[in-house]
Amino acid sequence: MCMRATEEGCVLAAQQNELKERVSVLERDVANIRAETQAGFKQGAETMREINTSVANLAHDFAQRFNNMEATVVSEKVEWGKTLRKIALWSAMVLLSGCAVAMGVTIYKNFFH
Repeated sequence: MCMRATEEGCVLAAQQNELKERVSVLERDVANIRAETQAGFKQGAETMREINTSVANLAHDFAQRFNNMEATVVSEKVEWGKTLRKIALWSAMVLLSGCAVAMGVTIYKNFFH
C-alpha cells in the first residue's frame, strides 16, 4: 500500500527504489572491477620485479662466465707465447750451431789442408 497522493507517485516511488537497487548493484560491480584491476596491477608489478631480478641474475651469470672464458683465453695465449718463444730460441740455437759448425769446417779446410 502506497501512501503517496497519486497513483503516479506510488509508481514513481517504486521505480526509484528499483533504481536505487540497480545503482547499488552497479556500485558493487564497479568496486569489484576496481579491486580486481588494482590486484592485477599489483600482480603485474610483482611479476615485473621478478623479471627484473631474473634479468639481473642472468646478466651477472653471463658476466661471470664471460670473465672465466676471457681468463682462460688469456692463460692460453700466455702458454702459446711461452711455446713460441721456446721454438724461436731452439731455432736460433740450431741455426747458430749450424753456422758455428760451418765456420769450424771452413777454418779447418783453410788452415789445415
